[in-house]
Amino acid sequence: MSDYPWLKKYEEGVPPTIDIAMRPLAQLLRDATQKYANQVALHMVLKYLPLGLAIQSRMTFRQLDQASDRFAAGLQKMGLAPGDRVSVMLPNLPQGVIAFFGILKAGGVVVNTNPIYTPRELKHQLQDSGAETIIMISGLYERLQQIRDETAIKNVIITDIPDTLGFPFKQLVAKQVRAGGLMKDVPTAAGVHRFTDLVNSTAPLAPVETAPDDVVLFQYTGGTTGLAKAAMLTNANLISNVAQIDTWFAHSEPGKEVMLASIPFFHVYGMTVAMLYGLEVGARLVIVPDPRNTTHILDIIQKEKVTLYPGIPTMYVAIINHPKVKEYDLHSVKACLSGGAALPVEVAQQFERLTGGRLVEGFGMTECA
Repeated sequence: MSDYPWLKKYEEGVPPTIDIAMRPLAQLLRDATQKYANQVALHMVLKYLPLGLAIQSRMTFRQLDQASDRFAAGLQKMGLAPGDRVSVMLPNLPQGVIAFFGILKAGGVVVNTNPIYTPRELKHQLQDSGAETIIMISGLYERLQQIRDETAIKNVIITDIPDTLGFPFKQLVAKQVRAGGLMKDVPTAAGVHRFTDLVNSTAPLAPVETAPDDVVLFQYTGGTTGLAKAAMLTNANLISNVAQIDTWFAHSEPGKEVMLASIPFFHVYGMTVAMLYGLEVGARLVIVPDPRNTTHILDIIQKEKVTLYPGIPTMYVAIINHPKVKEYDLHSVKACLSGGAALPVEVAQQFERLTGGRLVEGFGMTECA
């Protein structure tokens, strides 16, 4: 094995192979909660305000674990059976993380769904996956209705960006989101449920047994040679990925990291590196629903003292080229991982000079997760 040429490129201290303790993916959150119960797991920052205020929400590991338990119980009460597929069609929101682990705890299979899918793309994915339940923001409901009769969808769970905010920001953000068309009235109908109702469920959660080789995720990929196809990923696939990342980021400090979670969770890269690995090491996930506002990203890095930042080359280029980047203190950044496209060497070098951190280029395929 020592003759493999790629081993020469490994960071110092990274072994050629590792032993992996297998467990259900849902157990990852339970284990993290045992270690970091009262630490903040999810921290959504929508906007910074004067006087040190911010439009934001926080949730501890214990609160996340309990909320996903209640959501799982709500799904079971709705009729979800082990192996049933549930589409999660959300931008990066705390609700998406709750739903992800709630589906797993209920015995379901997560179907990550891009919220910018056209009706045609959405129809294909719902038909192909056989999903009978979908979770989405209200602004996407009309898109679903265009093709719903051609799918197996029975239950629609509606949430909105402001749902985890408190007064008065919840009302303020709701007004802004509604004006932007991302929040709309959804008619009361059979099979339409509010996310907040499920996450407040008082129904008991029935334990579900799951094996390492059980499929827990349909991750759609490709589409360049036709319609997107699902990679069927198991507990073992994803637990192995997290262990590999943890080995590579050997200098991470469990319980002390701050993960900038702006890369979409509906993509395998964002889900695995930002969400799963972040929770595994007890990081505070600073959730950004819209990563296109580079000024906001810079504000977050500086104000929240971000230490880990997985992204794509265009994100790093946007930071380097920001007209006021030198006015920010970005030296909290320790490690970044770039994926999704080739990373120019000069971009990595410039970003490392700005932050003092390490920017590593990664490669992976959804099918090999």
